[in-house]
Amino acid sequence: MRIETPFRNPSYPRSGVPGIVALAIAILISGAMIGAATAQDLATPVVDATPVVVDTACESTSPGVGAEAWIRTELYFGTTLPDGSEMTAEQWADFLDAEITPRFPDGLTVLEGYGQFLNSQGVIAGETSVVLIIFYPAEFVEESSAALEEIRDLYETEFDQESVLRVDSEPVCVSF
Repeated sequence: MRIETPFRNPSYPRSGVPGIVALAIAILISGAMIGAATAQDLATPVVDATPVVVDTACESTSPGVGAEAWIRTELYFGTTLPDGSEMTAEQWADFLDAEITPRFPDGLTVLEGYGQFLNSQGVIAGETSVVLIIFYPAEFVEESSAALEEIRDLYETEFDQESVLRVDSEPVCVSF
């Protein structure tokens, strides 16, 4: 099943107060990530991307709601291709359907934004970006981390990208 998002539907209205609020949020998020993207380019590649899991006593912090310890991971995908063109909505939807959803069928969130980073040539590059947010049980951190690394590698290879930014949280208490 395909869900319409602004990225998938170019006719999606982007004006008015909701559009301005969404743009402001995207700018704040991307501005906060500028340093992280630059640091990633300079950092030593992660060999073992498994986050450290600490014992989280969700029953004491969220009593009575049936909360469990989960990890939140965000992946930031750039959509500008090496030739300067933008990835199409169909290309992203196909990648989501073929590579991401099968690895995380229980649920995920996709947000569209704008981001900037210092590329390998020392030029600040701005582009439309897609933020993937995945929550998964802390007990499955090794399997989930490996699946996320596969997604990053596949995207970098398929779309000739320098990197896909990854951000992992400490365990948080989640209930449905």
